[in-house]
Amino acid sequence: MSRLILPLLLGAALSAAPAEIRQYATRVDILPDGSGKATATLTVAGDPLETVEIPVGFKARGYALAEGPQGLRLEPHGSAVKVILPAAPGPHTFTFTFTALDAFIPEAVPEGEKAKLPANSRVVRHAFVQTFEAPIGAYSVEAALPAGYRFQAIKEALPKVRKTESEPRVRLGAAGGRQTATLRVNNLKQGDAAAMTLEAMSSSRSPLWFVAGLVIAGLYLFLFRDMVQTRR
Repeated sequence: MSRLILPLLLGAALSAAPAEIRQYATRVDILPDGSGKATATLTVAGDPLETVEIPVGFKARGYALAEGPQGLRLEPHGSAVKVILPAAPGPHTFTFTFTALDAFIPEAVPEGEKAKLPANSRVVRHAFVQTFEAPIGAYSVEAALPAGYRFQAIKEALPKVRKTESEPRVRLGAAGGRQTATLRVNNLKQGDAAAMTLEAMSSSRSPLWFVAGLVIAGLYLFLFRDMVQTRR
């Protein structure tokens, strides 16, 4: 009898499905120094005490578990975090925080080449590769600019919108007086990539434009003074 039970147990273990990330939502509050305070909330279904490796998609540091069920543990693991699920059955919803580095930086210009963006602009970039074995049901990243900045253009939004989708891949918005950009993708399979690159710049106008206007007006009056006097 034991000879029959052992193969059945081994077969059940080998055929067990991997943990499932049903929802993965991250918000990044970007700071003027280029870093960002990130909060990620996930819902994961898996076996009790199963270890799940969660890709992050940011160059990050300072991972910390903010909220979750009793017994859930979080361990940094390079560009990802390892989550040990509780002994209790799931699914489990939990939140962790981290600092996103280089989330809001000037354009990188290779030596010998000209800049493609204005000198006062900055780039918001997020690149995520789905390395998890099972699909991620719903994935989203919301980036909120510092006060006084606005989005100028969406330079990249991946994956491309499918014919069955009606929403844009990246949607711009505003909340609390700050401009936001949200990337949304459903059913990310292993190997799939999700990314967004946006140009942002200060929303306050430089006083140089006012000075330049005065100079142009003065030149006009000087060069065409005869015409102005005739009209008078």
